[in-house]
Amino acid sequence: MPEPDLVPPQIARAGDPFARLRMIHFLSRVRRNATHQLRDVVASLNAAFLDWHFSEKVVLAELVQLQANWAISYHGEDRIVLDRNERGHTLLIVDSQKMAPFFLAEARRAVDDCEEEQRSFTLDEARTPDW
Repeated sequence: MPEPDLVPPQIARAGDPFARLRMIHFLSRVRRNATHQLRDVVASLNAAFLDWHFSEKVVLAELVQLQANWAISYHGEDRIVLDRNERGHTLLIVDSQKMAPFFLAEARRAVDDCEEEQRSFTLDEARTPDW
């Protein structure tokens, strides 16, 4: 009998904590102090998580949120820089001693959100019978 542990592919949505966690995990390892084409970052992200599909729009939305969270946490130090050139959107993550702890805190928050969504799903399923 084949093992039933196959999981269906996932399409990342903006605001989904499970997609957010994967994006943060990946973005924390993107080379710092170098400008990247966002579409190249998205292609690498999709290659890193073969069972997920991340669109540029969803990744851009997450980057804007991370940029806002950084600005709130560190009061205006611009370290996550989004821009455009002739090829499209670009991303620059400026290296800082604060960047690793920031990504770690964001990942922990995403894990908490994932666990809360799982709890909510489990409780909602227990209350609504299928019959």
